[in-house]
Amino acid sequence: MIIAFFKMVPEPPAKEIEVARQALIKARESKAEIYALDVFKEASLYYDSAMQAWQTENQRFILFRDYSAVVAFTEIATERSEAASKQTKSQSVDLERRTRKSIASLNDLINEINNTYTRFPLAKQTRKEIAKGKLLFSESQVALRNGSFVEADNKIKQATTLLKSAHKTAGNLLSEYFENHRQWKAWMNQTIAESKSKRSTVVIVDKFASKCYVYKNGRQTAEFDAELGKNWVGDKRHKGDHATPEGHYHVTQKKEGRATKYYKALLINYPNEDDKKRFSSAIANGDLPRNMKIGGLIEIHGHGGKGTDWTEGCVALTDSDMDKLYNMVSVGTPVTIIGSVISLNEILKR
Repeated sequence: MIIAFFKMVPEPPAKEIEVARQALIKARESKAEIYALDVFKEASLYYDSAMQAWQTENQRFILFRDYSAVVAFTEIATERSEAASKQTKSQSVDLERRTRKSIASLNDLINEINNTYTRFPLAKQTRKEIAKGKLLFSESQVALRNGSFVEADNKIKQATTLLKSAHKTAGNLLSEYFENHRQWKAWMNQTIAESKSKRSTVVIVDKFASKCYVYKNGRQTAEFDAELGKNWVGDKRHKGDHATPEGHYHVTQKKEGRATKYYKALLINYPNEDDKKRFSSAIANGDLPRNMKIGGLIEIHGHGGKGTDWTEGCVALTDSDMDKLYNMVSVGTPVTIIGSVISLNEILKR
């Protein structure tokens, strides 16, 4: 009698519940809540429904319990959990691949920014965008190594937005600056031709390359690294703009000892007549305030080698290079300052 009674008692679906529970745990551990949230939610809901149905049945008289709904819910919960795990694996692999590709692409952009704009005087906001973008780029690499693909993807997207914005702004400024390249090239060729025809020494300063070249009899005989005004891009417009002027000049005075605080110096005739006309026109047009001064005392001098552009508008060489240049030139030596020897296309292809 007792045996017959127990045979009539429905068997609780403990095994099915445990299988569903383990499948749900596995899905959660695989980060299904991140990569397969909708499917994972379904699995969780069906598992909760199974547990509620089991609780309801357990409250009934033992012989009247029916666990078919519990079993059905657990089967769906298990199937959805396994689907979530499978989707998670697929989604995470795809996301990892996309993120690695995005990181490689952004690394190329960062290299271009470093190669082209490290010295380029950019606005503070643009510099901040570059710095923040680089930081997020580094953080995305760390997240990727840690297997946090969603975090890595989010950071690389933010970094991309910032760096592309900064790159576009810088690119527009660079393109605008290089609109004068044809004139720079003409100035350089004219200066070299003068050196050749007069069998004389001339100096050419390439601002973008940070170089000071010496030509004798039309042939280059020396090359020195140069540092410029803090705001060297563009022509000098007025006193205090920290810009290094562009144009044809010549040495008006050689200074050394107590005559200069920069070891040795070659004073040039800035402002020349072209500079004065341009300045007067800017005052007349209202582009500059009437109380603005044109400035002066532009030199090629020593105390360079700081590794950055730091002068008020002058060209700075190391003291050892200044010794060499000082001995090569004399009062009257032509000094031509240009934006760049090579074109923008050549720069961007490097």
